[in-house]
Amino acid sequence: MTSRYHNYRQFLYRTISACSPGNNIAVSFTKQRKRLTQIAVIMIVFVLLVSTSAFSYTVLWDTSHGVYISSTFGGDGYQPSQNGYYHTLSEHLATNGFTVDTTSQGFLNDDPADYDVIVVCLTSAFYSAYTSSEVERIVDFVNNGGGLLIMGDLLAAPNANIQPVASEFGITMGVSNLLPTEIYTTEHTDHSIFDGINEIFMYAAAELSTDTPAFPLAWQEGTQKTIAVAAQYGKGRVVALGDCSLWSWVNMYEERFNKADNPRFAVNTFNYLAVPEPTTLLFLGLGVLLLKKRS
Repeated sequence: MTSRYHNYRQFLYRTISACSPGNNIAVSFTKQRKRLTQIAVIMIVFVLLVSTSAFSYTVLWDTSHGVYISSTFGGDGYQPSQNGYYHTLSEHLATNGFTVDTTSQGFLNDDPADYDVIVVCLTSAFYSAYTSSEVERIVDFVNNGGGLLIMGDLLAAPNANIQPVASEFGITMGVSNLLPTEIYTTEHTDHSIFDGINEIFMYAAAELSTDTPAFPLAWQEGTQKTIAVAAQYGKGRVVALGDCSLWSWVNMYEERFNKADNPRFAVNTFNYLAVPEPTTLLFLGLGVLLLKKRS
């Protein structure tokens, strides 16, 4: 009797459990929670361990406001073309997962939305200023997660051409000239843009100043004048430099690209601007995995 009663209780418990919607929901929820936890752990490890060089990024360099061409060196001037003064930078970025394009039509005609980073460089915008419509397009691009590099220069150069862009992110270009002309500095913040960096080099640079949301990144030794700044804006990032020539290479007499740790500084800068925040990568990865699970 006892054995039959015990078997009956087990049968009844299994039947009730199988028919109980609440129990099924609880079991399903527990399984889903465990699955999400496992996926989250995998994605965190992925974000921490996978090198950014495993990804491919795109850069759009604006030349629509006029490229400055040296009367001494000729060529294509300050742009990342084959005969341009930034061709070495472009080639170096290419070996580190970046494709660099130029636009002579400007951001209103060539929408930067499909790019990871855009460049507003004074010596590539030497003859006219950015309009309010262009500034609005750039701000929208950064707000939606894009990266923006702004490169200014000494006071004699027309920093006013790019100031409308910089002002939107709390940055003032060309505050004062920096002397001596050749600047080597090891003074910078503990920031990912300086990973593996000891010293950076600039030539004939100008001081920058910051207001919210921008913040200083590096200073000239001695004077403590700011030469590099960054800003977080919406989902995107901005970096501004007080020099246009630190990554240029006109010829063997004007080579600056390889001075100090400038090559690595270039890659770090573009990686910082192009790579989403780790949390963004995490949620993107979770979304992909969950879609695969459901399909």
